[in-house]
Amino acid sequence: MDDNNFFMDDREEENNPLNKKNRRQKRIIIVLSVLLILVTGLLAFFIYMNYDYIVFKAIMTKGYVYEDSVQDLIDSELEQTDSDILTYFDDAVISIFSDKLYEVSGDRYTHIYLPVQYTAKVESEQEIGSSCQWFPFTEDSAYLQITNFTLQSASFVEENAEEISQYGTLILDLRSNPGGYVSNAQSIADMFLEKGDVIYTESASFGFLSKTTKASSDPIFDFDKIIILQDGNTASASEILIGALRDNLDNVVILGETSYGKGIGQYTVPLKNGFYYIATMFTWETPNGDTIHGTGIEADKEFTVETLAKELGIELQVTSSDE
Repeated sequence: MDDNNFFMDDREEENNPLNKKNRRQKRIIIVLSVLLILVTGLLAFFIYMNYDYIVFKAIMTKGYVYEDSVQDLIDSELEQTDSDILTYFDDAVISIFSDKLYEVSGDRYTHIYLPVQYTAKVESEQEIGSSCQWFPFTEDSAYLQITNFTLQSASFVEENAEEISQYGTLILDLRSNPGGYVSNAQSIADMFLEKGDVIYTESASFGFLSKTTKASSDPIFDFDKIIILQDGNTASASEILIGALRDNLDNVVILGETSYGKGIGQYTVPLKNGFYYIATMFTWETPNGDTIHGTGIEADKEFTVETLAKELGIELQVTSSDE
């Protein structure tokens, strides 16, 4: 056999459909074997890391003599009756642990929401957010009250931005605004700040959650002056907005009291069975690097009718009448 025939035989064998099929099957078997090893390893690691709790749960839900006590505890903690112990055991454990954690840490923000509680919370936030208002205050100033930070409040500001922006001065009332969703405060801050301006910096134990949030678009508003009204109940996302405006703009004056001082944030995570878990997972700083948790943002001046009038550049009309 000459060399040419030898190489032709090799090519024919390589191109044989049956041989190609066998090679594909071998590759598939190798890939599946590797995946099986990885999945088995991950499962073994998960069981190892959670071994204590798995044993505890199995005993409490399947082998504990005082089953009635477990039933009563779960029902009481989750405000239910005749709860299926196995189904709701984890939710009850989370709730009990969070209650004990509050006693130790004082963190009242980390807790589990029962389904009915979460629904009521969302409905309440939507109702409060829908009560935002604005109106002309003087010939050259507009009054804008933001009651919380939800999709409703952010939409309200956006929908009325064109009319509000016609005035030279904005009175931004954030008194008793408890905060809300940081993303919506960010959307409103975007309307005031130049693209690229820092809104706040967020630091989390999970490094991938840490970030610096910046304005993502050109501003809609360009006021000559912004007068912010705040009090001791102005908190959280409200303080993020105040810090962002104060640190980035040179035309902001704050009237009122020192704000609440909530410089920590929470993530809400959906659980099984309609429950939600909200946990404190990050701290935040203003663009200038101020950490305001427990201290708040100080006002520039006390809020009175006189100080507001002075900032607006108007004279008070004092009238008197004889009795």
